[in-house]
Amino acid sequence: MKTLFKILFIATGLMVLMAMFGGFALLNHHGSDMHIVLNDDELFFGGSDFGDWLGASIGLFVAGLVCIVVLPLVLLLGVALPLLIVGGVLTLIVGGLLGVGALLGSPLILLGLLLFIVLRNRRRANSAARREPV
Repeated sequence: MKTLFKILFIATGLMVLMAMFGGFALLNHHGSDMHIVLNDDELFFGGSDFGDWLGASIGLFVAGLVCIVVLPLVLLLGVALPLLIVGGVLTLIVGGLLGVGALLGSPLILLGLLLFIVLRNRRRANSAARREPV
């Protein structure tokens, strides 16, 4: 899965760069001027003065910044942070259940530990007694 996410991340970055280069190419093309009539208002495009170039450059910069910085942060905080919170809550619940189980089972655990120590010492004593006459 890690490879898939790397490939998708690289492909997304390349698409953003291609969109930015495409916008820059449209901004600096030297084709015919555009004339648009909308509600009896005439709009002329293609005059390529400094204001148009500056506005389009700022727009491309903001769009690139949003796609490169803001979108990954939104996805990170919108998807990964809730998953981390749910994982932390589940860890606390499981830890609490294990703590309660250890508290309730502590007499049995202590009894089992004592039996283990006593039986272990008997085995050592028996094996040591068998080795000495030899």
